[in-house]
Formats: sequence, C-alpha cells, structure tokens
Amino acid sequence: MKQVAVKIAGNEAEPLDIQIQPGQTAGEVLRQLGLSGYILSFPNSSQFFANEEPIYASVVDGDKLVATTPAQVGVS
Repeated sequence: MKQVAVKIAGNEAEPLDIQIQPGQTAGEVLRQLGLSGYILSFPNSSQFFANEEPIYASVVDGDKLVATTPAQVGVS
C-alpha cells in the first residue's frame, strides 16, 4: 500500500491522508474520502485521472494530489 495526501482545491483545510492499494481507481479514492463529484490530479498539472483509472502505479508513497470539482478546472 502507498500513503498519499489529497488536498481539496480552494479549501484551507489540511490535506486528507489515504492509503491506496494496487488496482484502486481515482473514483474509489475520491468516494472513500467523501469527495464524489471531484476529479483527481497532481498539483499544477493539467492532466487529470479518469474516475475509472487505476492510480497506484502513477503515484509514489508520500505523493500529494489535488481534488478539484470540474467547474474549478481552468479557473484562474
């Protein structure tokens, strides 16, 4: 398992820590955190994980990810 931190875009709260397992999808991670309706990405990246995309192989232990609502994408 790997530990990652998920920061909610536009929220000053501390990032949410979560352990992910091989095969776990971005959508599963978001639902586990109670963030249905969000999309997941790396900070400062224009590439987002599809909800059905397994993310385990794309992250390393300790990575930070950002949860964003689709309406926030591209807002400056």
